[in-house]
Amino acid sequence: LHCPPGKRFTDFNEIRKEIEDETKRITGGKSAAITHTPIRLRITSPRVPNLTLVDLPGLTKIAVGDQPKDIEMQIRDLVLKYTANPNSIILSVTPANSDMATSDAIQISKAVDPDGDRTIGVITKIDLMDRGTNAREMLYNRVVPLKLGFIGVVNRSQKDINDKKDVSAARRDEKKFFMEHPSYAQLAAAGKIGTEYLGKRLNWVLLKHIKSRLPALRARVNHLISQSRKELQTLGEAPSDEIDVQRNLLISIITQYTDNFCTTIDGGRHLTSFSELRGGARISHTFNTLYPQHLGAISPHESLKPSEIYTTIRNTKGARTSLYGSVPQDAFEMLVRRLVKQLREPSSWCVDTVFEELRVISEQCEPPELNRFDALRAKFREVVADMLQRCFKDAKKMMENLISFELAYINTNHPDFIDVGSVLSSAFNYHPHIAPHPTQQASAGGKGGPPPAAGPDGIGIGGTGVAADSLGLGMGGVSGWFGGKEPKGGKG
Repeated sequence: LHCPPGKRFTDFNEIRKEIEDETKRITGGKSAAITHTPIRLRITSPRVPNLTLVDLPGLTKIAVGDQPKDIEMQIRDLVLKYTANPNSIILSVTPANSDMATSDAIQISKAVDPDGDRTIGVITKIDLMDRGTNAREMLYNRVVPLKLGFIGVVNRSQKDINDKKDVSAARRDEKKFFMEHPSYAQLAAAGKIGTEYLGKRLNWVLLKHIKSRLPALRARVNHLISQSRKELQTLGEAPSDEIDVQRNLLISIITQYTDNFCTTIDGGRHLTSFSELRGGARISHTFNTLYPQHLGAISPHESLKPSEIYTTIRNTKGARTSLYGSVPQDAFEMLVRRLVKQLREPSSWCVDTVFEELRVISEQCEPPELNRFDALRAKFREVVADMLQRCFKDAKKMMENLISFELAYINTNHPDFIDVGSVLSSAFNYHPHIAPHPTQQASAGGKGGPPPAAGPDGIGIGGTGVAADSLGLGMGGVSGWFGGKEPKGGKG
């Protein structure tokens, strides 16, 4: 039992009481509750076979007393935990006075052992069947056939247990019942019924099952031994107590780790990997392919609607106006900054992805010798993780600084920006048929004078031209200003 070593029980009544008391201790005083913690009982006797029996609780449907509401699922999970083991023999116990077709024990047995190679049917309470009925058809395996058949037993009743009837007397009464019953006398004479036969049958089935499973078990044991030997060889000799030897070993492990890390980044450790990118190749793929894809997925039109652009320009102008719809510098920079801020999310994703890949590489590059020393390996991982974390924070900070640099100053002189003045000039030169404005025909001597000089942005800013209509310029004089021709017309 669970008792201290050396303590023995010779009275089964004491054993039963100790099991009941231990069950209450494990379940917190709830005698009707169940637990996955087993209570182990070792029986030593010259009259018992070599067997290991696991007594599982009977299946129930409804919680009784202080049992939990999910007692049915708890018991079913506990039963499946043991019966699903392919190395175990299943005793499917069914009362003789119940319908075997609805037996939960048979149902679970067929679910975990569909071929029936390790299931023995046990029929109990044969002595409690109604008059005129018997379990003969079930014992002869004709109702629900099992490959290993059914065995009938008669156990002690509750009255026998209360009267403290011993096991030997119960076995004698069981044998007497089967010998005197006309339906079971033939089986009893052949010694194929009763608890004693059940023990012998179990022992035989167990030996046969062990023989059938032994080749697979032997192969598995040999495989585990081979793995252990290889692991032992990789660990090398036992570490020396000398400080110099330990220091050299530590330097060797660190050197091998750094070589593995550098080789993984450079691409020399995964030459045999054909299914996925690893190491430096994955980092390069992130920088050169995935990150540009994330940047290209940014759509400025989705986050910057025309109405927002128009409103921003109007708010920036205030009460002022500008020539030909030119965009104020402040409004332009404000709108561009909104687009620049969208670079933060994909850039942060790129840093996170590369950091995660470096973390994986750091674990894959550990040399086998490091497995010998758990404390050293834990410290090794701690130092590497701390170093990667510091670099990760620096990379994040650099990324944020680069975006802050772009937000601080919008360089409109960069070649990538469009020359707004040239675009407007080309747009107006595209309409040479527009007639000159009458006010531009007035000049000295009544003849058309030269066009006003062009301003620095390519737009004519002649004094008389701007003052002609007080900002209500007639479009007729525009072609003369941009085309460089004298405006046609007679006297003013």
